[in-house]
Amino acid sequence: MPRRMEVPDFANPRGGTKHYKRFRGLDYLGDETQIDDGRSPRAINMIADEGGFPERRYGWRTICTFAAEAAEDDAEESQQAAEAAAGTSADGESGAEQPTEPEETEPEPIAGIFAFENDEDEENRTFLIHAGSTLYKVKLDADYALVEDSKESLLSDLHTGGRSQGFYMNGKLYIMTGAEYIVYDGEEAARVTDDTAYAPLTSYQRQPTGGGEAYEAVNMLCKWRRNRFVADGSAKTFQLDVTEIDANTTPTASYFITGDSIPVQSYDAAKGTVTFASAPSAPENAGTSNIEIKFAKTTEDREKVLGCTIFAIYGLDGSGNRVFVSGNSEHGATEWFSGLSDPTYFPDINYSVVGSDDFPIVCYLKAQGELLIVKKDNRQEGTIWHHAGALVNDVATFPLKEGIPGYGAIAKYSAANLNDDPLYLSPRGVYAPTTTYYNNMQVRQLFCRSRRINPKLCKENGLADAVSAVWRGWYVLVLPNGNAYVADGNQERSENGYEWYYWTNIPAHVLCAHEQTLYFGTADGRLCKFNDDFVTGENEVLMKAYNDDGAPIHAEWATRLDTMDTPMQLKTMPKRGSGVHLKA
Repeated sequence: MPRRMEVPDFANPRGGTKHYKRFRGLDYLGDETQIDDGRSPRAINMIADEGGFPERRYGWRTICTFAAEAAEDDAEESQQAAEAAAGTSADGESGAEQPTEPEETEPEPIAGIFAFENDEDEENRTFLIHAGSTLYKVKLDADYALVEDSKESLLSDLHTGGRSQGFYMNGKLYIMTGAEYIVYDGEEAARVTDDTAYAPLTSYQRQPTGGGEAYEAVNMLCKWRRNRFVADGSAKTFQLDVTEIDANTTPTASYFITGDSIPVQSYDAAKGTVTFASAPSAPENAGTSNIEIKFAKTTEDREKVLGCTIFAIYGLDGSGNRVFVSGNSEHGATEWFSGLSDPTYFPDINYSVVGSDDFPIVCYLKAQGELLIVKKDNRQEGTIWHHAGALVNDVATFPLKEGIPGYGAIAKYSAANLNDDPLYLSPRGVYAPTTTYYNNMQVRQLFCRSRRINPKLCKENGLADAVSAVWRGWYVLVLPNGNAYVADGNQERSENGYEWYYWTNIPAHVLCAHEQTLYFGTADGRLCKFNDDFVTGENEVLMKAYNDDGAPIHAEWATRLDTMDTPMQLKTMPKRGSGVHLKA
């Protein structure tokens, strides 16, 4: 209902005071005049310190760069030619044609950064860098500088154009490029091939004519299989458990207890039989297997695993002894999981088709002992699915349960756990699937953790290519344009989510958080790290920490547009009547 307002007496200005304190994060959700006093409608390159007060974010610096090896070789040859042509005649004029300038080297986009956890070098840090089509090994000293002559090329001709993922198991680092599967043992890196992947024992206790007991499933990564037989001392021909074996690969045989080989005279690939020149001897203990035949049968299953781009480590009771993989563009809704504690063994029966094939699996998360599968955002089926391990007849199984519908994921490399909160990026902001219990009933819910920044975040281009990492209690989400949105897990979370901050000039193509330090690789071949190590002996941050590769960082934190509840009156703020307490 309208109400009458009196005209103020402008001849006698009215004074007043306003205190702003406990500055927090951004709020793009409401109008600049309606947000809380403690939040900002415009804060750039700020973050909260341990007490929750805003300060300038850390800067970053380039550690080293990577360029194509061929281009580097061309430049070296040009340099040698220049030195050869540097000889001059007696009158001081050059007697040779001057060499042309070396062509500029092409930068190699960095697709993956992996710190090797089981490094025996106590003085330096070992990193594997997938840059372009090459896998490098580099060492960083105590000051995070590149150790001289430490850059080493381990593998070449790798898949380019994507982002690599890596995990550790049994003291080794395994890397997935989207086309190759690589293992690094601390000394050498090699592709996981048919000869290095586990060859399963598919059957045992077989008679020369067949039969026996089925045992291990076929390995999708390996063409080799093994059969064990009970020789009778007279049979020369042994029937394998499959037909149509590889015709160009000769089977091998041995007494598997002693390891003595048995020469193979011939084999019939179509029938799946192996014939020896003389009959193998019968076992000393009647009825026990004593002959092992190893043969090859190639399938197309290997490419299914090699084409995967995301992974999760999970197992019974949260033991983390199996690796789950997915992200193959040709089998988007399918996942596969490895054998027990062996990432080179992917049984062909260990797979799940999650929902419909129309919507691919985008990322994995872990929460409350379950493995969460987040599918592409859609309105047709549940977007969150759950695995919980179970032991059935002494066999590890991972039943699949459909969870709640809601916003699915849009960026496969946005998934990360901030403290105990599983986060991923959807088209409508950052969400967290949670499970609670009410009256002994399990209740699954999906909460938005980025409500205050969604008006800006959701309008950004390139959300599908966002990458994330958890660093110093912050969830750092970086977009292709260099903008970063940072959720502060060190501050109390409210109903509208975390306190969020906005950074610019973070040219990260991939991120790697290791030992409280955040590294990133760029699309133009630079390995960089944040300057959080620039501190004094008393852990006071040095001023040189606050620049990006030597360039100053523009930072600001603005209060809301405050009308002091009187929008129709003009306010002036005398300089001598105001004060700002700044952090030293």
